[in-house]
Amino acid sequence: MNKVLVICGPTATGKTKFGIEVAKKFDGEIISADSRQVFTGKNLIHGKDLPPNTEYRISNIEWRNKKLKYYEIEGVKIWLYDIVEPGEDFSVAYWKECADLVIADILSRKKLPIVVGGTGLYLKSLSQNLNQISIPPNSLLREKLNNKSPKYLFNYLNRLDSFRAAKLNVSDRQNPRRLIRAIEISLSKLPSPRLGEGRGVRYLQFGLTAAREHLYERVNRKITDRINLGAASEDPDLAAHPAKWQGIEHGIVRHQLTWFKKQPGITWFDITRPNWQSQGIIKISSCLKQ
Repeated sequence: MNKVLVICGPTATGKTKFGIEVAKKFDGEIISADSRQVFTGKNLIHGKDLPPNTEYRISNIEWRNKKLKYYEIEGVKIWLYDIVEPGEDFSVAYWKECADLVIADILSRKKLPIVVGGTGLYLKSLSQNLNQISIPPNSLLREKLNNKSPKYLFNYLNRLDSFRAAKLNVSDRQNPRRLIRAIEISLSKLPSPRLGEGRGVRYLQFGLTAAREHLYERVNRKITDRINLGAASEDPDLAAHPAKWQGIEHGIVRHQLTWFKKQPGITWFDITRPNWQSQGIIKISSCLKQ
């Protein structure tokens, strides 16, 4: 069975750096799973961390009438940066389409696909049957329901699909955006596509993490570094207000920690512990041999 390595976790844990180290060790290529990095531009703001003057290359992999790009860092290919322009439609379903194409290409060349990122739903789409990701937004429905109260939306959903409504937690029941999306899914008559494992692919999941306050400190240092590197040219307002930028990134950290805490099957490494990288390499090597 083919193996795909996943390196996940919250922002500022050094996932890409570790991914490059793993790729060099095991002849792999990296696939970015980051919902901000799919858009062109703002390399510093969105943490692509590309070396200066790094140029992309055009591959032969075609997705929706366009050729996918890749970068090379330290001789390692990195895929799924810069898929679309800012403002273009993009969704987890689109990312899954791109990821499937790239994973198949990497495997065909007898290399190891290494999916690296912190966008939980992107990662979950790889290995679990998320039939709703292929259901497009319904603009007419959204316009119709836009001003409805959470109570109205929940009751509407409950009439459509009581099972789906019962699974929503208290936060979801008060969130109009999530309720409208649940209604879209329930109204859709699309068949459920077969996704994830079961097609000769096994996903090996490894996560990098640390205490929240330590991650906040790492985020703050990264933001200072990116401002010094010229982030003001990408977003003058954000770069001029580092506290605002820090607050946004801290919020992402909190969301990611909550998300990944609920995900099963991930082997975790605390990046504050000594020799965690070598221990991670040893564990990954062992899993790849099984």
